[in-house]
Amino acid sequence: MPWPHGLSSLATKGFGAADGRTGRPTRYTARLLRHGLLAALLLFGATAAFQLSTILQDRADGMSRYVRVDAWAAGQLEYELQQFRSRLARHVAGDAQAPWSLVAAQLNTVRATLPLLHRSEEYEQFRLFVDVDGTAADVGVALDRVNGLLADRTGLAGDLATLSQVEAALAAPLIRLRQLMVDVATVRSDLQDGDLANVRWLIGANRWMLLAFGGITAVFILLLMKEALDARRAERIASDSERKSRHIAEHDGLTGLPNRMLFHAHLREAIAGAATSGHDVLLLTLDLDGFRDINDTFGHDFGDSALTAAADRLRQALPADAFLVRLGGDEFAVIRTGSGASESEETLANHLLATFQQPLVCGDRTVQLGTSIGAARFPTDGTDAETVMRAADLALHAAKAAGRACFQPFRIGMMTEVERRQDMQEDLRRAIADGELEVFLQPQIDLASGGCIGAEALLRWRNGDKGWISPGVFIPLAEQTGLILPLGRFVMEAACREAMRWEGAAARATIAVNVSPAQFLYQDIYAEVCEVLEATGLPSHRLELEITEGLLMRDQRAAMAVLKRLEDLGVQLAVDDFGTGYSSLSYLKQFPVQKLKVDQSFVREIEANASDKMIVRTIVTLASGLGLRTIAEGIETPAQSRILGELGCEEGQGYLFARPMPAADFRSWTSTWLVQAGAQPAFLALAAG
Repeated sequence: MPWPHGLSSLATKGFGAADGRTGRPTRYTARLLRHGLLAALLLFGATAAFQLSTILQDRADGMSRYVRVDAWAAGQLEYELQQFRSRLARHVAGDAQAPWSLVAAQLNTVRATLPLLHRSEEYEQFRLFVDVDGTAADVGVALDRVNGLLADRTGLAGDLATLSQVEAALAAPLIRLRQLMVDVATVRSDLQDGDLANVRWLIGANRWMLLAFGGITAVFILLLMKEALDARRAERIASDSERKSRHIAEHDGLTGLPNRMLFHAHLREAIAGAATSGHDVLLLTLDLDGFRDINDTFGHDFGDSALTAAADRLRQALPADAFLVRLGGDEFAVIRTGSGASESEETLANHLLATFQQPLVCGDRTVQLGTSIGAARFPTDGTDAETVMRAADLALHAAKAAGRACFQPFRIGMMTEVERRQDMQEDLRRAIADGELEVFLQPQIDLASGGCIGAEALLRWRNGDKGWISPGVFIPLAEQTGLILPLGRFVMEAACREAMRWEGAAARATIAVNVSPAQFLYQDIYAEVCEVLEATGLPSHRLELEITEGLLMRDQRAAMAVLKRLEDLGVQLAVDDFGTGYSSLSYLKQFPVQKLKVDQSFVREIEANASDKMIVRTIVTLASGLGLRTIAEGIETPAQSRILGELGCEEGQGYLFARPMPAADFRSWTSTWLVQAGAQPAFLALAAG
């Protein structure tokens, strides 16, 4: 901006009348100063011009230092914040490429970037023009809040509530950062332009002080006009920037739909209005069925196309008064208020379900995606936005649990079930700390010799109040809440320590430990295995990790890399529940596994069911051809054991041999195994070969 801006800066200091938002002088104060300066030029002539030159030179010297501050720091901080939001959202959505470690690392990067706003040597002067202090403080407060939300966390998979809180905490600071970048850029341009104009004017004033008197007056007026035009243009640019920033902050970049932040604001506003008018507010939450498979099969780019197509499908299917939102990932929400909310939620939901019966067109491909829908109402199912949203989410979970591609309205029993699960979750947390968990062992038998070749480690929980709790109850809960990570570590370490206590022939036996998908995907399982082996002293070849087919197929490239490292370490790898999943010859050829575990569903009726017998025969033949061992689980009768041996299955486990037992009992059992087997002629035959 030309040199009058420098004089305007004096007005800010001298008169103290400045706009509180921008730090710039008010129009009235600036006009008063400029008229006064013009009168001084007319009355005092050369003397006033000389004094003015001195003042302008001082201001130029000071302003030359201000331009060292630019918008890079604010831009870098805004970029790192956006990176953190993106990674956190992807992590919550279950993206394997956004593990918790990267989310935490990005948050640390954001916090490390914040001090860059204070790097200027002339900061104390610069902050007269732009509110760097206030912006830095707001961002710091937001980061403290986010850090509080994420403290002591090991993951947020599926935790949409926390994601929403984080998004809400960062929304306002992001808008302020963008405004700061605009202000810094404007001031920088103003200062640079002002310095140049000052130098030119000073040269002319020193040479032609009196002769340029009239010209100065004319130039002064022209500059005032230019400044007015520049101010109007700056206001327009700032307004456009603010509008664009607000739109970006409130809308999804992929689909163009309102995002979670705008959703919460709209829902609160709708409920506030409904509380006054007496109308209902209807909320539907939708989750696309099978979307993860689309991403895994065709890639994330195609997945984005599918999401866009799904959003367009919803726009077309919904009535004009419906407020459609993308909450994140493959989850959407619909809000209806006023007369539209009086429509039956079942009618609207069934219409949407029918809409998704038709394939989605994505470029040159078509894809079939269903949707699960949950519904809740204000004030029937909740008295505020948070409770209504929670009720709709519970209904959505019930719909997905019911088989997907269906609709479930909220029922009060859903909340009771959640509270029960929350109580159990807290009990499970305490169980880890209080030592209520115990590792049981079930022997694994060589079907040809009858010898015990190892054991599978199985977690058991004996609650002080409720007694024994089935693993089928608490293991899924642990996987959903992230508690499976410390539980998995506990089982692996306890099992390895116990295996080191075995003596005699058992000292060479293996210990099999199940690995959950969460351990494999969201944690460095290789590092964890190394730490456990080092801590317990167990030789790596005595540890066998059991993994599922589905885990291997989620991200084949990543799975291959991890399994290869484990194989190089010497750890044995087995595919659990083989035959119930993909059972693909191609992945068996690719992955470095050593054993297939025949699921007990094929063993249970192998005596009478020819199909089960044929399936087992095929699995054993396949394994043999690939150089893999086979072990059958769930053996309960001598006949099952005999048939499996005849089919070529090498190993087995089940109640026929022994139930899962405490570690101390297992050590006693191994020493008396053949004596116990003597009571069963079939066992003696196996032992004799």
